[in-house]
Amino acid sequence: MPSLEFVTVDVFTRTRFRGNPLAIVTIPSGHDVPTPTLQAITREFNLSETVFLHDSADVTADIPSWTIRIFMTEAELPFAGHPTIGTACHVMSTLAPRKSRAILHCKAGPIEIEYADGVARASIPHNVHVHIESPFTGTEVKTLQPRLKGKELLNIATVSPVKGMNFIYIQLPDLETLALVECTGLKPNPKLDSAWNVGFCGSVFYVLGERPTTPDSAVKQSLRMRMIEGILEDPATGSAACGLAAFLAMKGGNRHVEFEMTQGVEMVRQSDIGVAVTLDQSAEVVEKIVLSGSAVKVMEGRVEYD
Repeated sequence: MPSLEFVTVDVFTRTRFRGNPLAIVTIPSGHDVPTPTLQAITREFNLSETVFLHDSADVTADIPSWTIRIFMTEAELPFAGHPTIGTACHVMSTLAPRKSRAILHCKAGPIEIEYADGVARASIPHNVHVHIESPFTGTEVKTLQPRLKGKELLNIATVSPVKGMNFIYIQLPDLETLALVECTGLKPNPKLDSAWNVGFCGSVFYVLGERPTTPDSAVKQSLRMRMIEGILEDPATGSAACGLAAFLAMKGGNRHVEFEMTQGVEMVRQSDIGVAVTLDQSAEVVEKIVLSGSAVKVMEGRVEYD
């Protein structure tokens, strides 16, 4: 009976049983596991995502690299944030413990990794697009979330951090209103711009916190967020965090903004997500997105397959 080694880690936290769980399954060099089998293994773990990590022959290189594939229970993803950070922390702490830089190759492209003091920083592939052809309405939001009827919605935007990953971002006025959000089983069905009408869509509700400016003029922004997709709530959604950070940076016109995002509090799985966004000279186009966070190992074992 063939089998594969796996570990699980909790991502965007240093505390076990907080953050967002992730399974990382290692595929040895020379092994070819069919995609339907990878999808079946993902469904067996039944986590928000599972990563399949292909063994690397160059772990001793100055900048080692690995190829990864990221799956949800229903489909493969080109990129996702918490799998990237969780895998980066795992490989840098166990497979290349003396290295501070690496590259992860995913479907969306190469991801440059920096690692120090238990924190992975990933330069995220991005192609940020704000949808404008058919804006999502407050009526549609309140159909998804009936408990928000009568509540103020400060801003609604549909944004894709990369093509195929789509989020409706709804700004709420305070944490009391954020607490009303629930898993209703209803999924958003936005009319995406014609050239971008593909892929996953989730709803993100957020409340802005403090926005201090440091002496060197760097802008820092804190916020709380929740990501709902039908009957599921995600404890930490790195891709959604990246899209929201990019949108807010472009909206505010600041060339460099560092975001400190907290997610999963209502699930008792607090996740601490860092996102730094740099815009180009026009302050209208995203030049760079860096996602950061920690991870802690929880389980290890082997998964058998037919």
